[in-house]
Amino acid sequence: MTCIRTRSRRASRTAVTAMAVAGALVAGGCSSDGTPGRSEPRSAGPSGAPARAAGSGLPPLPAHLARQRLDWGDCTAQDAGPAGFTLRPDADCTWLTVPVDYAAPAGSTLRIRVARVRARDAERRLGALVFNPGGPGEPGAALVADGAFEATPDVAARYDLVAFDPRGIGRSAPLHCPEGNGSDLIPRTAQQADAEFRAAAAQGQDCRRVTGALLGHMDSVSVARDMDLLRAALDEQRLNYLGVSYGTFIGQHYARLFPDRVGRFVLDSVVDPAADQTAVARGDMKALDASFASYARTCAANACPLGRTADEIIARTTQFVRALDAAPLPGPDGSRLTTGIAAQGIRGPLYQAEKWPDLTLALADAMAGRPGALIGLAAEQIPAAGVRRPGAPPVDVPADDPTMPRNAVDCLDRPGPRSASQLLSYVGEFDKASPLFGATVAAAMFHCAAWPIAPTGRAEPVTAPGAPAMVLVSFAVDPATPLDNAKAVQKNLGGSVLVVREGTGHAAYGGGSECTDRAVDGFLVDGRLPPVRVDCAP
Repeated sequence: MTCIRTRSRRASRTAVTAMAVAGALVAGGCSSDGTPGRSEPRSAGPSGAPARAAGSGLPPLPAHLARQRLDWGDCTAQDAGPAGFTLRPDADCTWLTVPVDYAAPAGSTLRIRVARVRARDAERRLGALVFNPGGPGEPGAALVADGAFEATPDVAARYDLVAFDPRGIGRSAPLHCPEGNGSDLIPRTAQQADAEFRAAAAQGQDCRRVTGALLGHMDSVSVARDMDLLRAALDEQRLNYLGVSYGTFIGQHYARLFPDRVGRFVLDSVVDPAADQTAVARGDMKALDASFASYARTCAANACPLGRTADEIIARTTQFVRALDAAPLPGPDGSRLTTGIAAQGIRGPLYQAEKWPDLTLALADAMAGRPGALIGLAAEQIPAAGVRRPGAPPVDVPADDPTMPRNAVDCLDRPGPRSASQLLSYVGEFDKASPLFGATVAAAMFHCAAWPIAPTGRAEPVTAPGAPAMVLVSFAVDPATPLDNAKAVQKNLGGSVLVVREGTGHAAYGGGSECTDRAVDGFLVDGRLPPVRVDCAP
Protein backbone atom coordinates (compact mmCIF):
# COMPACT_ATOMS: atom_id res chain seq x y z
CA MET A 1 0.00 0.00 0.00
CA THR A 2 1.23 3.50 -0.85
CA CYS A 3 0.43 6.75 0.87
CA ILE A 4 1.35 10.32 1.50
CA ARG A 5 0.61 11.31 5.05
CA THR A 6 1.57 13.61 7.86
CA ARG A 7 2.63 11.74 10.94
CA SER A 8 1.04 12.86 14.23
CA ARG A 9 0.13 16.31 12.94
CA ARG A 10 -2.66 15.66 10.50
CA ALA A 11 -3.53 18.69 8.39
CA SER A 12 -6.79 20.28 9.39
CA ARG A 13 -8.89 23.35 8.86
CA THR A 14 -9.90 23.81 12.51
CA ALA A 15 -11.72 27.04 11.84
CA VAL A 16 -14.33 26.74 14.56
CA THR A 17 -13.41 26.65 18.22
CA ALA A 18 -14.55 27.81 21.61
CA MET A 19 -14.30 31.47 22.48
CA ALA A 20 -11.28 30.62 24.61
CA VAL A 21 -9.71 28.68 21.74
CA ALA A 22 -10.59 30.35 18.46
CA GLY A 23 -10.76 33.81 19.12
CA ALA A 24 -11.02 33.92 22.39
CA LEU A 25 -13.89 29.18 19.44
CA VAL A 26 -5.73 17.75 -13.25
CA ALA A 27 -5.59 15.32 -17.50
CA GLY A 28 -3.59 18.15 -18.78
CA GLY A 29 -0.52 19.57 -17.21
CA CYS A 30 1.38 16.64 -18.71
CA SER A 31 3.49 16.35 -21.82
CA SER A 32 3.07 13.47 -24.20
CA ASP A 33 5.67 11.39 -22.36
CA GLY A 34 3.68 11.56 -19.12
CA THR A 35 5.98 13.94 -17.27
CA PRO A 36 4.68 17.19 -15.79
CA GLY A 37 4.30 19.82 -18.48
CA ARG A 38 7.13 22.30 -18.77
CA SER A 39 5.99 24.56 -21.61
CA GLU A 40 6.94 28.18 -21.01
CA PRO A 41 4.09 30.09 -19.33
CA ARG A 42 2.79 32.85 -21.58
CA SER A 43 3.28 35.52 -18.93
CA ALA A 44 6.51 34.22 -17.50
CA GLY A 45 9.87 35.91 -17.63
CA PRO A 46 13.23 34.16 -18.07
CA SER A 47 13.46 30.71 -16.47
CA GLY A 48 9.80 30.89 -15.54
CA ALA A 49 10.22 33.88 -13.25
CA PRO A 50 7.03 35.92 -12.98
CA ALA A 51 7.26 39.09 -15.06
CA ARG A 52 4.51 40.65 -13.00
CA ALA A 53 3.09 40.10 -9.54
CA ALA A 54 0.27 38.06 -11.00
CA GLY A 55 -2.86 39.94 -11.63
CA SER A 56 -4.05 42.66 -13.96
CA GLY A 57 -2.88 46.13 -13.02
CA LEU A 58 -0.21 45.12 -10.53
CA PRO A 59 3.24 46.64 -11.04
CA PRO A 60 6.17 44.48 -12.13
CA LEU A 61 8.22 42.81 -9.44
CA PRO A 62 11.76 44.05 -8.91
CA ALA A 63 14.34 41.76 -10.53
CA HIS A 64 15.84 40.78 -7.16
CA LEU A 65 12.46 39.27 -6.24
CA ALA A 66 11.33 37.93 -9.60
CA ARG A 67 14.61 36.19 -10.41
CA GLN A 68 15.89 35.11 -7.04
CA ARG A 69 17.47 31.72 -6.53
CA LEU A 70 17.29 29.68 -3.37
CA ASP A 71 20.38 29.22 -1.22
CA TRP A 72 19.76 25.84 0.38
CA GLY A 73 21.55 24.88 3.57
CA ASP A 74 21.23 22.91 6.76
CA CYS A 75 18.02 23.19 8.73
CA THR A 76 18.35 23.90 12.42
CA ALA A 77 15.79 23.33 15.12
CA GLN A 78 15.94 27.01 15.99
CA ASP A 79 14.88 28.43 12.64
CA ALA A 80 13.15 25.57 10.78
CA GLY A 81 10.45 24.46 13.17
CA PRO A 82 9.12 24.41 16.70
CA ALA A 83 11.37 23.74 19.64
CA GLY A 84 12.01 20.07 20.25
CA PHE A 85 11.36 18.73 16.78
CA THR A 86 13.80 16.31 15.15
CA LEU A 87 15.27 17.04 11.75
CA ARG A 88 15.47 14.55 8.92
CA PRO A 89 19.12 14.09 7.96
CA ASP A 90 18.25 14.65 4.27
CA ALA A 91 16.28 17.87 4.81
CA ASP A 92 17.58 21.27 3.81
CA CYS A 93 16.09 24.72 4.25
CA THR A 94 16.21 28.19 2.79
CA TRP A 95 14.48 31.56 2.68
CA LEU A 96 12.38 33.16 -0.08
CA THR A 97 11.95 36.94 -0.08
CA VAL A 98 8.50 38.27 -1.00
CA PRO A 99 6.89 41.72 -0.92
CA VAL A 100 4.56 42.47 1.94
CA ASP A 101 2.21 44.20 -0.53
CA TYR A 102 2.18 43.05 -4.16
CA ALA A 103 0.61 46.38 -5.13
CA ALA A 104 3.81 48.04 -3.88
CA PRO A 105 6.48 45.40 -4.60
CA ALA A 106 9.37 47.84 -4.23
CA GLY A 107 8.41 48.45 -0.62
CA SER A 108 8.76 46.30 2.48
CA THR A 109 9.59 42.62 2.15
CA LEU A 110 9.50 39.55 4.37
CA ARG A 111 11.23 36.18 4.33
CA ILE A 112 9.33 32.93 3.78
CA ARG A 113 10.78 29.79 5.36
CA VAL A 114 11.06 26.85 2.92
CA ALA A 115 12.13 23.25 3.53
CA ARG A 116 12.95 20.47 1.09
CA VAL A 117 13.73 16.76 0.93
CA ARG A 118 15.21 15.95 -2.47
CA ALA A 119 13.93 13.27 -4.86
CA ARG A 120 15.65 9.97 -4.20
CA ASP A 121 15.88 9.08 -7.89
CA ALA A 122 17.59 12.15 -9.35
CA GLU A 123 17.72 10.72 -12.87
CA ARG A 124 13.94 10.33 -13.05
CA ARG A 125 13.07 13.43 -11.01
CA LEU A 126 9.74 15.00 -12.05
CA GLY A 127 10.29 18.28 -10.24
CA ALA A 128 9.16 19.71 -6.95
CA LEU A 129 5.90 18.85 -5.22
CA VAL A 130 4.88 21.78 -3.04
CA PHE A 131 2.79 20.87 0.00
CA ASN A 132 0.51 23.09 2.09
CA PRO A 133 -1.16 21.57 5.18
CA GLY A 134 -3.96 24.10 5.52
CA GLY A 135 -5.21 25.65 8.74
CA PRO A 136 -5.25 28.45 7.83
CA GLY A 137 -2.28 29.10 10.04
CA GLU A 138 -0.42 25.79 9.74
CA PRO A 139 3.32 26.06 9.05
CA GLY A 140 4.51 23.58 6.46
CA ALA A 141 8.31 23.78 6.51
CA ALA A 142 8.74 21.81 9.73
CA LEU A 143 6.43 19.06 8.44
CA VAL A 144 8.93 18.36 5.68
CA ALA A 145 12.04 19.06 7.73
CA ASP A 146 11.09 16.69 10.54
CA GLY A 147 9.52 13.97 8.40
CA ALA A 148 5.93 14.44 9.57
CA PHE A 149 4.99 14.81 5.90
CA GLU A 150 5.85 11.40 4.48
CA ALA A 151 5.62 10.41 0.83
CA THR A 152 5.22 7.01 -0.78
CA PRO A 153 8.39 5.48 -2.19
CA ASP A 154 7.28 6.34 -5.73
CA VAL A 155 6.48 9.96 -4.94
CA ALA A 156 9.55 10.46 -2.75
CA ALA A 157 11.71 8.98 -5.51
CA ARG A 158 10.37 11.23 -8.25
CA TYR A 159 9.71 14.54 -6.51
CA ASP A 160 11.52 16.97 -4.29
CA LEU A 161 9.13 17.39 -1.35
CA VAL A 162 8.88 21.11 -0.61
CA ALA A 163 6.83 23.02 1.94
CA PHE A 164 6.80 26.54 3.32
CA ASP A 165 5.49 28.54 6.23
CA PRO A 166 2.93 31.00 4.82
CA ARG A 167 3.45 34.68 5.54
CA GLY A 168 2.93 35.63 9.17
CA ILE A 169 3.03 31.98 10.25
CA GLY A 170 5.67 29.67 11.71
CA ARG A 171 9.10 31.12 10.90
CA SER A 172 7.85 33.45 8.12
CA ALA A 173 7.70 36.79 9.95
CA PRO A 174 5.32 35.30 12.53
CA LEU A 175 2.61 37.49 14.00
CA HIS A 176 3.06 38.45 17.64
CA CYS A 177 -0.45 39.22 18.79
CA PRO A 178 -1.12 39.60 22.52
CA GLU A 179 -3.67 37.44 24.24
CA GLY A 180 -7.10 38.96 24.57
CA ASN A 181 -9.35 39.55 27.54
CA GLY A 182 -12.46 37.86 26.19
CA SER A 183 -14.54 35.39 28.17
CA ASP A 184 -14.21 31.65 27.71
CA LEU A 185 -18.01 31.37 27.93
CA ILE A 186 -20.48 31.49 25.05
CA PRO A 187 -22.20 34.95 24.98
CA ARG A 188 -25.91 34.50 25.56
CA THR A 189 -27.12 38.05 26.32
CA ALA A 190 -26.73 41.41 24.59
CA GLN A 191 -24.47 42.58 27.41
CA GLN A 192 -22.22 39.53 27.10
CA ALA A 193 -22.12 39.84 23.29
CA ASP A 194 -21.17 43.53 23.48
CA ALA A 195 -18.43 42.77 25.99
CA GLU A 196 -17.07 39.95 23.83
CA PHE A 197 -17.16 42.18 20.75
CA ARG A 198 -15.27 44.95 22.54
CA ALA A 199 -12.66 42.49 23.81
CA ALA A 200 -12.18 41.03 20.33
CA ALA A 201 -11.89 44.52 18.82
CA ALA A 202 -9.29 45.52 21.40
CA GLN A 203 -7.24 42.40 20.75
CA GLY A 204 -7.41 42.98 16.99
CA GLN A 205 -6.20 46.56 17.41
CA ASP A 206 -3.36 45.38 19.65
CA CYS A 207 -2.38 42.84 17.01
CA ARG A 208 -2.45 45.52 14.30
CA ARG A 209 -0.30 47.86 16.36
CA VAL A 210 2.33 45.17 17.01
CA THR A 211 2.27 43.57 13.55
CA GLY A 212 2.04 46.63 11.33
CA ALA A 213 1.38 46.47 7.59
CA LEU A 214 1.66 42.68 7.31
CA LEU A 215 -1.66 42.19 9.09
CA GLY A 216 -3.45 43.69 6.09
CA HIS A 217 -1.69 41.29 3.70
CA MET A 218 -2.25 37.90 5.32
CA ASP A 219 -4.84 36.98 2.69
CA SER A 220 -4.63 33.76 0.70
CA VAL A 221 -4.34 35.57 -2.63
CA SER A 222 -1.05 37.03 -1.40
CA VAL A 223 0.02 33.53 -0.31
CA ALA A 224 -0.84 32.22 -3.80
CA ARG A 225 1.41 34.90 -5.27
CA ASP A 226 4.14 33.90 -2.84
CA MET A 227 3.80 30.34 -4.17
CA ASP A 228 4.41 31.56 -7.70
CA LEU A 229 7.59 33.29 -6.59
CA LEU A 230 8.55 29.99 -4.95
CA ARG A 231 7.80 28.12 -8.19
CA ALA A 232 10.05 30.47 -10.14
CA ALA A 233 12.82 30.29 -7.53
CA LEU A 234 12.63 26.48 -7.72
CA ASP A 235 13.13 26.83 -11.51
CA GLU A 236 9.86 25.05 -12.21
CA GLN A 237 7.84 26.08 -15.26
CA ARG A 238 4.68 24.71 -13.64
CA LEU A 239 3.74 24.20 -10.02
CA ASN A 240 2.98 20.68 -8.84
CA TYR A 241 0.96 21.01 -5.66
CA LEU A 242 -0.68 19.04 -2.86
CA GLY A 243 -2.97 21.28 -0.83
CA VAL A 244 -4.87 19.91 2.15
CA SER A 245 -7.94 21.54 3.66
CA TYR A 246 -7.38 25.31 3.62
CA GLY A 247 -4.47 24.59 1.31
CA THR A 248 -7.14 23.80 -1.31
CA PHE A 249 -8.42 27.36 -0.99
CA ILE A 250 -4.93 28.70 -1.70
CA GLY A 251 -4.53 26.26 -4.58
CA GLN A 252 -7.76 27.36 -6.22
CA HIS A 253 -6.68 30.99 -6.10
CA TYR A 254 -3.30 30.06 -7.56
CA ALA A 255 -5.05 28.34 -10.47
CA ARG A 256 -7.26 31.39 -11.01
CA LEU A 257 -4.26 33.72 -11.09
CA PHE A 258 -1.86 31.45 -12.98
CA PRO A 259 -3.86 28.92 -15.02
CA ASP A 260 -0.97 28.29 -17.44
CA ARG A 261 1.43 27.56 -14.58
CA VAL A 262 -0.66 24.79 -13.03
CA GLY A 263 1.00 21.39 -13.13
CA ARG A 264 -0.36 18.39 -11.26
CA PHE A 265 -2.70 19.71 -8.58
CA VAL A 266 -4.23 17.56 -5.85
CA LEU A 267 -6.74 19.27 -3.56
CA ASP A 268 -7.63 17.14 -0.54
CA SER A 269 -10.51 18.03 1.83
CA VAL A 270 -11.83 20.85 -0.27
CA VAL A 271 -12.79 24.34 0.87
CA ASP A 272 -15.52 26.13 -1.13
CA PRO A 273 -14.51 29.77 -1.87
CA ALA A 274 -18.14 30.64 -2.70
CA ALA A 275 -19.15 30.47 0.97
CA ASP A 276 -18.93 33.50 3.24
CA GLN A 277 -18.16 33.14 6.95
CA THR A 278 -21.77 32.48 7.89
CA ALA A 279 -22.20 29.84 5.19
CA VAL A 280 -18.94 28.21 6.26
CA ALA A 281 -20.16 28.17 9.85
CA ARG A 282 -23.45 26.55 8.83
CA GLY A 283 -21.57 23.90 6.86
CA ASP A 284 -19.19 23.28 9.77
CA MET A 285 -22.08 22.86 12.16
CA LYS A 286 -23.79 20.27 9.95
CA ALA A 287 -20.54 18.46 9.25
CA LEU A 288 -19.67 18.25 12.94
CA ASP A 289 -23.11 16.88 13.77
CA ALA A 290 -22.80 14.26 11.03
CA SER A 291 -19.30 13.31 12.15
CA PHE A 292 -20.29 13.01 15.81
CA ALA A 293 -23.27 10.87 14.82
CA SER A 294 -20.88 8.58 12.93
CA TYR A 295 -18.66 8.41 16.00
CA ALA A 296 -21.66 7.68 18.24
CA ARG A 297 -22.80 4.79 16.03
CA THR A 298 -19.34 3.28 16.14
CA CYS A 299 -19.09 3.74 19.89
CA ALA A 300 -22.53 2.19 20.48
CA ALA A 301 -21.48 -0.86 18.47
CA ASN A 302 -18.50 -1.41 20.76
CA ALA A 303 -19.85 -1.48 24.33
CA CYS A 304 -19.71 2.29 24.69
CA PRO A 305 -19.60 3.66 28.27
CA LEU A 306 -21.48 6.77 27.09
CA GLY A 307 -24.69 4.98 26.16
CA ARG A 308 -26.27 1.94 24.56
CA THR A 309 -27.41 3.60 21.33
CA ALA A 310 -26.12 6.40 19.13
CA ASP A 311 -29.11 8.57 20.03
CA GLU A 312 -28.47 8.05 23.72
CA ILE A 313 -24.78 8.94 23.33
CA ILE A 314 -25.61 12.11 21.40
CA ALA A 315 -28.27 13.17 23.89
CA ARG A 316 -26.11 12.51 26.94
CA THR A 317 -23.08 14.28 25.49
CA THR A 318 -25.17 17.25 24.40
CA GLN A 319 -26.75 17.64 27.83
CA PHE A 320 -23.34 17.44 29.50
CA VAL A 321 -21.65 19.97 27.20
CA ARG A 322 -24.50 22.50 27.31
CA ALA A 323 -24.46 22.55 31.10
CA LEU A 324 -20.78 23.47 31.33
CA ASP A 325 -21.11 27.22 30.81
CA ALA A 326 -23.48 27.45 33.75
CA ALA A 327 -21.25 25.19 35.83
CA PRO A 328 -17.72 24.80 34.40
CA LEU A 329 -15.76 21.83 35.69
CA PRO A 330 -12.47 22.69 37.40
CA GLY A 331 -9.50 20.93 35.86
CA PRO A 332 -5.83 20.54 36.74
CA ASP A 333 -3.57 23.54 37.27
CA GLY A 334 -6.37 26.08 37.41
CA SER A 335 -7.90 25.14 34.05
CA ARG A 336 -11.63 24.64 33.62
CA LEU A 337 -13.90 22.86 31.17
CA THR A 338 -16.50 25.11 29.56
CA THR A 339 -18.95 24.46 26.74
CA GLY A 340 -16.60 25.86 24.12
CA ILE A 341 -13.52 24.02 25.33
CA ALA A 342 -15.48 20.77 25.55
CA ALA A 343 -16.75 21.26 21.99
CA GLN A 344 -13.20 21.78 20.78
CA GLY A 345 -12.00 18.71 22.68
CA ILE A 346 -14.69 16.67 20.95
CA ARG A 347 -14.05 18.20 17.55
CA GLY A 348 -10.36 17.36 17.33
CA PRO A 349 -10.60 13.55 17.48
CA LEU A 350 -13.42 13.55 14.91
CA TYR A 351 -10.79 14.26 12.24
CA GLN A 352 -9.22 10.82 12.73
CA ALA A 353 -11.24 7.70 13.52
CA GLU A 354 -8.20 6.14 15.20
CA LYS A 355 -8.55 8.78 17.93
CA TRP A 356 -12.18 7.98 18.68
CA PRO A 357 -11.28 5.65 21.58
CA ASP A 358 -9.38 8.57 23.16
CA LEU A 359 -12.48 10.71 22.81
CA THR A 360 -14.63 8.05 24.46
CA LEU A 361 -12.32 7.80 27.46
CA ALA A 362 -12.03 11.59 27.75
CA LEU A 363 -15.81 12.08 27.66
CA ALA A 364 -16.43 9.31 30.15
CA ASP A 365 -13.87 10.81 32.54
CA ALA A 366 -15.28 14.32 32.15
CA MET A 367 -18.81 13.12 32.84
CA ALA A 368 -17.41 11.51 35.98
CA GLY A 369 -15.99 14.85 37.08
CA ARG A 370 -12.45 14.40 35.73
CA PRO A 371 -12.15 16.84 32.79
CA GLY A 372 -8.37 16.79 32.39
CA ALA A 373 -8.26 14.48 29.36
CA LEU A 374 -10.94 16.42 27.46
CA ILE A 375 -9.18 19.72 28.22
CA GLY A 376 -6.01 18.07 26.94
CA LEU A 377 -7.71 17.10 23.67
CA ALA A 378 -8.76 20.72 23.20
CA ALA A 379 -5.21 21.89 23.92
CA GLU A 380 -3.85 19.50 21.28
CA GLN A 381 -5.77 21.48 18.67
CA ILE A 382 -4.68 24.96 19.75
CA PRO A 383 -2.60 25.39 22.92
CA ALA A 384 -4.16 28.74 23.75
CA ALA A 385 -4.22 30.42 27.12
CA GLY A 386 -6.93 28.88 29.25
CA VAL A 387 -6.65 25.59 27.37
CA ARG A 388 -3.28 24.53 28.71
CA ARG A 389 -2.47 20.85 28.77
CA PRO A 390 -3.02 19.57 32.28
CA GLY A 391 0.33 19.24 34.06
CA ALA A 392 2.16 21.63 31.73
CA PRO A 393 4.14 24.30 33.60
CA PRO A 394 2.99 27.89 33.16
CA VAL A 395 6.14 28.72 31.20
CA ASP A 396 4.80 26.59 28.32
CA VAL A 397 1.85 28.94 27.85
CA PRO A 398 2.81 31.35 25.05
CA ALA A 399 2.52 35.10 25.57
CA ASP A 400 1.20 35.41 22.02
CA ASP A 401 -2.26 34.18 21.12
CA PRO A 402 -1.66 31.26 18.73
CA THR A 403 -5.15 31.58 17.24
CA MET A 404 -4.48 35.01 15.78
CA PRO A 405 -2.62 34.01 12.58
CA ARG A 406 -5.66 31.96 11.56
CA ASN A 407 -7.96 34.85 12.41
CA ALA A 408 -5.75 37.17 10.36
CA VAL A 409 -6.22 34.95 7.29
CA ASP A 410 -9.89 34.08 7.78
CA CYS A 411 -10.95 37.65 8.46
CA LEU A 412 -9.37 38.93 5.24
CA ASP A 413 -10.40 36.04 3.00
CA ARG A 414 -14.16 36.04 3.56
CA PRO A 415 -16.86 38.57 4.41
CA GLY A 416 -19.03 37.91 7.45
CA PRO A 417 -21.10 39.48 10.23
CA ARG A 418 -19.83 42.79 11.56
CA SER A 419 -21.91 43.49 14.68
CA ALA A 420 -22.41 42.00 18.12
CA SER A 421 -26.19 41.97 17.76
CA GLN A 422 -26.05 40.05 14.48
CA LEU A 423 -23.72 37.49 16.01
CA LEU A 424 -25.90 37.10 19.07
CA SER A 425 -28.80 36.21 16.81
CA TYR A 426 -26.63 33.57 15.12
CA VAL A 427 -25.70 32.09 18.51
CA GLY A 428 -29.38 31.53 19.21
CA GLU A 429 -30.19 30.27 15.72
CA PHE A 430 -27.24 27.89 15.53
CA ASP A 431 -27.86 26.65 19.07
CA LYS A 432 -31.32 25.51 18.05
CA ALA A 433 -30.06 23.88 14.85
CA SER A 434 -27.21 22.05 16.60
CA PRO A 435 -27.55 21.83 20.39
CA LEU A 436 -24.09 20.24 20.69
CA PHE A 437 -21.93 22.44 18.43
CA GLY A 438 -24.08 25.32 17.16
CA ALA A 439 -23.46 28.02 19.76
CA THR A 440 -19.71 27.40 19.73
CA VAL A 441 -19.59 27.57 15.93
CA ALA A 442 -21.47 30.88 15.92
CA ALA A 443 -19.35 32.35 18.71
CA ALA A 444 -16.18 31.66 16.70
CA MET A 445 -17.21 34.44 14.30
CA PHE A 446 -16.77 37.18 16.90
CA HIS A 447 -13.13 37.88 16.11
CA CYS A 448 -13.70 38.54 12.41
CA ALA A 449 -16.75 40.65 13.19
CA ALA A 450 -14.55 42.94 15.29
CA TRP A 451 -11.42 42.66 13.12
CA PRO A 452 -9.71 46.04 12.52
CA ILE A 453 -9.26 45.42 8.78
CA ALA A 454 -12.18 44.84 6.42
CA PRO A 455 -12.10 41.65 4.35
CA THR A 456 -10.42 41.92 0.97
CA GLY A 457 -11.71 38.60 -0.38
CA ARG A 458 -15.14 37.89 -1.76
CA ALA A 459 -17.38 34.87 -1.39
CA GLU A 460 -17.66 33.65 -4.96
CA PRO A 461 -16.84 30.54 -6.99
CA VAL A 462 -13.26 30.32 -8.22
CA THR A 463 -12.78 29.32 -11.83
CA ALA A 464 -9.53 28.78 -13.72
CA PRO A 465 -10.17 28.77 -17.47
CA GLY A 466 -7.20 27.29 -19.26
CA ALA A 467 -5.88 25.39 -16.25
CA PRO A 468 -5.45 21.63 -16.59
CA ALA A 469 -7.75 19.27 -14.73
CA MET A 470 -7.07 18.62 -11.05
CA VAL A 471 -7.76 15.75 -8.66
CA LEU A 472 -10.10 16.57 -5.78
CA VAL A 473 -10.22 14.23 -2.78
CA SER A 474 -12.70 14.02 0.08
CA PHE A 475 -13.98 11.79 2.83
CA ALA A 476 -17.66 10.97 2.46
CA VAL A 477 -18.20 12.49 5.92
CA ASP A 478 -15.76 15.23 6.92
CA PRO A 479 -16.09 17.26 10.15
CA ALA A 480 -14.43 20.33 8.61
CA THR A 481 -14.83 20.30 4.81
CA PRO A 482 -18.04 18.53 3.75
CA LEU A 483 -18.16 16.46 0.58
CA ASP A 484 -20.57 19.03 -0.88
CA ASN A 485 -17.64 21.46 -1.00
CA ALA A 486 -15.71 19.19 -3.32
CA LYS A 487 -18.77 18.63 -5.52
CA ALA A 488 -19.28 22.39 -5.88
CA VAL A 489 -15.61 23.06 -6.64
CA GLN A 490 -15.52 20.23 -9.18
CA LYS A 491 -18.20 22.03 -11.18
CA ASN A 492 -16.17 25.25 -11.13
CA LEU A 493 -12.86 23.67 -12.11
CA GLY A 494 -13.85 22.15 -15.42
CA GLY A 495 -12.55 18.68 -16.20
CA SER A 496 -11.42 17.98 -12.65
CA VAL A 497 -12.15 14.62 -11.05
CA LEU A 498 -13.31 13.61 -7.59
CA VAL A 499 -12.03 10.76 -5.44
CA VAL A 500 -14.38 10.00 -2.53
CA ARG A 501 -13.18 7.90 0.37
CA GLU A 502 -15.94 6.25 2.36
CA GLY A 503 -16.02 6.76 6.10
CA THR A 504 -15.47 9.72 8.40
CA GLY A 505 -12.35 11.83 8.67
CA HIS A 506 -10.33 14.74 7.35
CA ALA A 507 -7.43 14.62 4.87
CA ALA A 508 -8.50 11.51 2.96
CA TYR A 509 -5.31 10.94 0.98
CA GLY A 510 -2.51 9.07 2.69
CA GLY A 511 -4.45 7.67 5.59
CA GLY A 512 -4.80 3.98 4.82
CA SER A 513 -7.16 3.73 1.84
CA GLU A 514 -5.21 1.88 -0.87
CA CYS A 515 -7.78 2.84 -3.52
CA THR A 516 -7.57 6.54 -2.68
CA ASP A 517 -3.80 6.55 -2.57
CA ARG A 518 -3.50 4.57 -5.80
CA ALA A 519 -5.74 7.02 -7.69
CA VAL A 520 -3.81 10.05 -6.49
CA ASP A 521 -0.36 8.51 -6.86
CA GLY A 522 -1.16 7.44 -10.42
CA PHE A 523 -1.88 11.05 -11.23
CA LEU A 524 1.12 12.55 -9.44
CA VAL A 525 3.69 10.03 -10.67
CA ASP A 526 2.39 8.87 -14.06
CA GLY A 527 0.01 11.68 -15.05
CA ARG A 528 -2.98 9.30 -15.19
CA LEU A 529 -6.18 11.20 -14.51
CA PRO A 530 -8.75 9.01 -12.72
CA PRO A 531 -12.35 8.77 -13.93
CA VAL A 532 -14.65 11.71 -13.22
CA ARG A 533 -15.68 10.08 -9.92
CA VAL A 534 -13.90 7.36 -7.98
CA ASP A 535 -15.46 5.81 -4.87
CA CYS A 536 -13.05 4.13 -2.51
CA ALA A 537 -13.35 1.96 0.57
CA PRO A 538 -12.30 3.50 3.91
